[in-house]
Amino acid sequence: MKDHGAAGVTGCLKNICLWRFFKRGPFPFRDKTNTYSFIGTLAGVEPLRSRTVLQIMDGLRGVWHGGPFSPDRKFRFYPKQMMFGTDPVAIDRLLLDVIDDKRKAEHSVSVWDRSMTIVKSGYGYDDNPSINRFIREPGHIEYASALGLESTMSTRFKARKIEL
Repeated sequence: MKDHGAAGVTGCLKNICLWRFFKRGPFPFRDKTNTYSFIGTLAGVEPLRSRTVLQIMDGLRGVWHGGPFSPDRKFRFYPKQMMFGTDPVAIDRLLLDVIDDKRKAEHSVSVWDRSMTIVKSGYGYDDNPSINRFIREPGHIEYASALGLESTMSTRFKARKIEL
């Protein structure tokens, strides 16, 4: 479970497509990264779409700012949960809530905040959770849903919490 400066979260959909299509990050060094549309579009390309059948979200340790590669321990947290499912859209939607709730608890800007007043390029982003490097695009999850990327089981989606 990780924050992501461009996509909002590093979830199933982002990981399905970005590691398959780009060896280096596809994100240009400008304010808008277009992750809103291309994450869902690329995740829906065959053979990825039909071969991606099980999603596993490791939430034992997470990063709530500066992710996915934040070296700073102060931005780590421990949700102590795992998510398993066949629907990357549903799992990412749950992940978005976990990351955004943690950011709010830390009095940081929401992943949904698209204000240009908090977008600053260059130094300072890694240490300040109240600024963004890019305009975040967490709406990529809803966009992927509109493309029909949820599994056929989505109408019966259930979340169960199991404590050990």
